[in-house]
Amino acid sequence: MAAVLGALQGVAEFLPISSSGHLSLAQRWLGIDAGAGGHSFNIVVHAGTLLAVLVHYRRDLLELLRGVLDGHPQARRMALGLFIGTLPLAAALVPGFKELIIRGEGSPRFVGVCLLITAALLAFTHRRHVPPAEPDDPKAVPGPSMAVLIGVAQFMATAPGISRSGATIAAALGLGIDRVHSARFSFLLSIPAILGATTLEGVELLSAASGPELPANVFAVGFVTSFVVGMASLRLLLAMLVRLGLLPFVPYLVLAGGAAIVFGG
Repeated sequence: MAAVLGALQGVAEFLPISSSGHLSLAQRWLGIDAGAGGHSFNIVVHAGTLLAVLVHYRRDLLELLRGVLDGHPQARRMALGLFIGTLPLAAALVPGFKELIIRGEGSPRFVGVCLLITAALLAFTHRRHVPPAEPDDPKAVPGPSMAVLIGVAQFMATAPGISRSGATIAAALGLGIDRVHSARFSFLLSIPAILGATTLEGVELLSAASGPELPANVFAVGFVTSFVVGMASLRLLLAMLVRLGLLPFVPYLVLAGGAAIVFGG
């Protein structure tokens, strides 16, 4: 079961169909309570896909670090954009917010509505075709105001069913960034977001008197599977994004969202 859910996370984290939404629906079907280990498992398998991002974009990250240290304007623009884009997530630290998200994860109909919102976001921006920009072109990197809006889209994706990659890539496309650089910024932006959430969850798990509700090997299997499958699905999305855009995912999201609303308990 852990391997299946880890594979589901690996596929759905990068394809713009919402990993949290699909994990929530799968856990509901399997009878796993989001408040009794299911939410913690979600965070752990997200860490597996975070590792996939770090491995895939390792050269970009090294170049970004060198560029910032050398004072390269484009690298500093990117670093500033990533910092500003991460700031809206601070709202998730408001007391009671985590409990609200867990309640959402336990409601298939809520997840279904969020899947339909993701479908609308992807459909809205699919006609927005921007010519590919050169790496040193300022248009390849969001400015501060753009980064804020993309960060707000990422915050929206804390709701189960709203795809993080879908929302942030759609926002970047809508702001005039080309497909390749929209995806690059989206996945680099996921690093501090997922790292922060994983760290907070890890601290809570270690400090909990009773420990996590699920065995440690379940978390380990989910983590490894999500990493391996995530590497493959990340490459697949990048290839599809260049050739087809985000529109092919819209019909599936409409069907999945509609089914969750109709059959959700």
